[in-house]
Amino acid sequence: MIKIYFKMFMRTFFIQTLWNYERMQNIGFLFILKPFLYKIYLNKDKRKKALLRHTGYFNTHPYMANVIVAIIANIEKKIVEEGSSNEKISDINAIKSVMEGPLAAIGDSFFGGTLRPLAALISISMLIFLKTSDSWFGAYNVLIPLLFIFLYNVVHISVRCRLMFVGFIFDRESIVRLLRFNFKLLWKMGNVGKFIIPIVTLFLYLKVFGFGPAANNILPKTTVNIVFIYGVILVLSIFVSRKFSPTFLFYGTILTCIIMSI
Repeated sequence: MIKIYFKMFMRTFFIQTLWNYERMQNIGFLFILKPFLYKIYLNKDKRKKALLRHTGYFNTHPYMANVIVAIIANIEKKIVEEGSSNEKISDINAIKSVMEGPLAAIGDSFFGGTLRPLAALISISMLIFLKTSDSWFGAYNVLIPLLFIFLYNVVHISVRCRLMFVGFIFDRESIVRLLRFNFKLLWKMGNVGKFIIPIVTLFLYLKVFGFGPAANNILPKTTVNIVFIYGVILVLSIFVSRKFSPTFLFYGTILTCIIMSI
């Protein structure tokens, strides 16, 4: 079964295969379960019924779907071992409908609103450091995009693997374990995402135009860049805590850059 589990995990990366407007990710979900269903259902008629069960509507965050896949696989295994029942079949549809919405919200908040902006912020900070330093390491700043890809994927792949592992081991108890996690912390960390566009705009503007003579006379250029950029990050954090819109932060950063370049 280890080979089947590994095959299922690799197939989770293709859950949005044949995504459609009518039933969303249903074909991708069935694509993941197919090796497992073929393994446990030896009777062709029962296998066909099992396959058709999973052609219904399904839609959640693609990274969070693994835990649902694992729980559903466990239920299918129980159906084979204990015999088919309407109660177990209805449990399959209930678990899908109950879990897909909350997991989609959690996935969007963590991966889209926290992890990706945080990885971008770390990468941009490293790029700023390399650009403002004269060290030999600056010649390798082309590796910064690879740093972003590494930071993002090492976390997201680990989470996907962990979710499938937890789902298979703890079955429905994994739902309770997920509820114990402090998801409010993720939503607060999601505010980091509002930093990214202003910081990128600020950095690119400074690389093209630089600071004005007045600013460069006060402190050395490298010091000015570092102090000012991270000063802007501090100001942005205050604005974000007061729920200023990203549009306001974006244009406010541009205006600040123009003033500093006079």
